[in-house]
Amino acid sequence: MLFNSAVFILLLLSFGLQEFVPSVPIAHHARLFLPVVFFFSSAVATSFPMMLFLAFVTGLLWDARYLPAPMESQEEALALMEGVERQFLGVGNGELTFGLSILFFGLFGALMQGVRPLFKRGRLELPVVMIGVAVFGWLLSQFLTITFIRGNFSFPTGVWSKMITDTLLAMLVAPVLFLVLHALARWMRYEIRYDGLRFQSYGR
Repeated sequence: MLFNSAVFILLLLSFGLQEFVPSVPIAHHARLFLPVVFFFSSAVATSFPMMLFLAFVTGLLWDARYLPAPMESQEEALALMEGVERQFLGVGNGELTFGLSILFFGLFGALMQGVRPLFKRGRLELPVVMIGVAVFGWLLSQFLTITFIRGNFSFPTGVWSKMITDTLLAMLVAPVLFLVLHALARWMRYEIRYDGLRFQSYGR
């Protein structure tokens, strides 16, 4: 319970820190989506019910922060490069439904649950790769939703470049978040369970 509360507080703090995270101009204006990466990282450390709760909170706060926002903020939320035409982005036209991010986070969070045994043992190679898969899948899902609603399946090269650089930046930061969560779990004596493989708690 203590570990889950700490993760929840850190998730809320990540939304505040996101406001101060700059883009990287030399990498197609790549931006670190800290709350998103932290959620996917915490999905590996928490139980399935807690992951669903975090997915709900993350999706709710993300949509509340970015969907009604001006053009520039929505570009960041969709990870589209700054030079793409405004008409192509379609911001403010109601193309993304409020609450849809909750579904996306829940789906990709469930995917991250599959590498919990590796996280428990301190093996972070595959979890880091899965962070990249989840982030790219989340970005692509939002982009495909917009293009599907528009009926205009156009995929500019700049969009793919921006998604890839955002994904690589997320993978670069993921090991740090994993180590923080791993240390926090040990310090709070939190048992990372994976019932299907019947892993034991730390020290057993």
